[in-house]
Amino acid sequence: MSRDPEKSGTSKHLQEKLVSLPAAPGVYLHKNRDGKVIYVGKASRLNHRVRSYFQAGAAGAAPKTEALVRKIADFDYIVTDSEADALVLENQLIKEYRPLYNVRLKDDKHYPYIRISLGEPYPRVTVVRRLADDGARYFGPFTDVKAMRAALSFAAGAFQVRTCHLDLPEQTVPRPCLDWQIGRCSAPCVGYDPLDSYRDKAGRMVKFLAGRDTELIEDLTRRMGDLAEGLRYEEAARVRDLVARLQKTAAGHRPVDGVNGDADLCGLAREGMDAAGVVLRVRGGHILTTHSFLFTDRLEQGLDAFMAQLLREYYARAGDIPGEVLLSHPVEDPDSWQAWIGGLRGRPVRLHVPQRGRRREAVEMARTNAAFKLRESVMQKTAGRWGKVTPADIQLQEALDLHSVPRTIECFDISNFQGRETVASLVFFKDGKPLKSRYRRFRIKTVQGVDDFASMREVLDRYYARLLERGEAPADLVVVDGGAGQLSAARSVLAAHGLHAVQLIGLAKREETIHGERGTLNLSRHSEALRLLQRVRDEAHRFAITYHRLLRGRSSIASELDLIPGIGKAKKLALLHHFGSVARIRAAGPAELGEVRGLNRHDVAVIAEYFARADGKETP
Repeated sequence: MSRDPEKSGTSKHLQEKLVSLPAAPGVYLHKNRDGKVIYVGKASRLNHRVRSYFQAGAAGAAPKTEALVRKIADFDYIVTDSEADALVLENQLIKEYRPLYNVRLKDDKHYPYIRISLGEPYPRVTVVRRLADDGARYFGPFTDVKAMRAALSFAAGAFQVRTCHLDLPEQTVPRPCLDWQIGRCSAPCVGYDPLDSYRDKAGRMVKFLAGRDTELIEDLTRRMGDLAEGLRYEEAARVRDLVARLQKTAAGHRPVDGVNGDADLCGLAREGMDAAGVVLRVRGGHILTTHSFLFTDRLEQGLDAFMAQLLREYYARAGDIPGEVLLSHPVEDPDSWQAWIGGLRGRPVRLHVPQRGRRREAVEMARTNAAFKLRESVMQKTAGRWGKVTPADIQLQEALDLHSVPRTIECFDISNFQGRETVASLVFFKDGKPLKSRYRRFRIKTVQGVDDFASMREVLDRYYARLLERGEAPADLVVVDGGAGQLSAARSVLAAHGLHAVQLIGLAKREETIHGERGTLNLSRHSEALRLLQRVRDEAHRFAITYHRLLRGRSSIASELDLIPGIGKAKKLALLHHFGSVARIRAAGPAELGEVRGLNRHDVAVIAEYFARADGKETP
């Protein structure tokens, strides 16, 4: 039933258009009084979907949708042959009009790609901002430009594919350029590298950027064997060195349980009008690259709308699409999305939302990373608004090459005494100051003897399991007291909980050496960043030692009173409650002991006799 035009603001013109809507798939465009498109949507049946905006009570349940409806002065629609066609058209129109009430990308810039011009006789590598159907191979988009540059720098040195703009073989030069001299190009421009050999190098670079490390290493190993058999030992040595570099790089790629081949993991986290989406590109069972996007939505629609926008933004410009896409949240009309993404790939694509098992855990990793990106964005806005970021925070970010300013820091320390009573502490700093409400202490339960690495694993596993159950995130920077061993133990636990994006370092005591993801680092003794880390580490150590002394004190109290015959737990507690310490119990006379509730004359005599003997005195 239509709403009353007088009360709802729905004009007679709109009412007439609503009646004539077809029962067909298509796209609709809501416009304001100025004729500007403010919302674009798709529908399997246009008449049902568009009329739903103007039906009684439909918009009233969502105030922000009601605000949209009040601004609709007109609408247009375009009928399509299928829902899949409607999705394609919707994507095109959203890109064209950038409607105010659709989910929008906050930073709508053109992200870079690595382009390898395979259509040329001598392919070259360039960085571009747009895709083109030109026979070249594209990798990206890279939302992390630093990661792209690192990959490009490694690939240039490893495979020596040119980056110049010469049209080979037509254009030639008299001598090779600086890239050849520093080992970043094999100089095909002066004939130093034959065509077949050079194209092999370009093909290997494609395999590397596509994440086919295992296949590439196997090919090069066979090549090395062939060169050695042909007595070309110098060339075989170069291939051997390249294999070693590739193996070291491949070892740094994070494996993903449950995903053995190629897949994209799409995760989403939302808070109010804002959301973050992350796409983890898994190739050969390992995470190759991470891409993140920040969104905003004035209507605060469901997660399906944000997921749709993540797919729309990423796959419209993805240079490499796998056969399977795993989602953290469902998307409306998944068949249409499968058809659209499959069309971009040129082959079928399967969209799936895992509900359980390792594949669900893999997608949860992407969702957790999206939560970190969203939290990082919120923290950056808050820091800019209130100015709470300290110089030490900035120095620490720059020195450790962290992806965000570490306004909050968690530090773990392990303490033991002669192999007994191993304990751990957690201290929490915010804006350079202790936040004692976030301090925690732990007794080691599963580790026998002195094993700091195993103790660190147990503590972090217990703490982060509880943290994730409460839906909370770790601090901006996690510090473990120790070196490479403690760092490795901590990283394995964080990875097991899907916390791959957590910034983690170890701080060794003796040399104040920082152990991080990129090796070791020694800061200046006068550095504010080092002083901040030292304060955090020393506070964690103090808190652990205090807890250790407390437990040892309790143990000595218990053992002293437990030696008195006939004094059980209840009477022991009554004595401690009355006197406050064992020393005061020892000094008390029979009359004072008789005042303790629950003790009889026999108990008083036994206690007095025990302490008299212990002190070498005669029994009174």
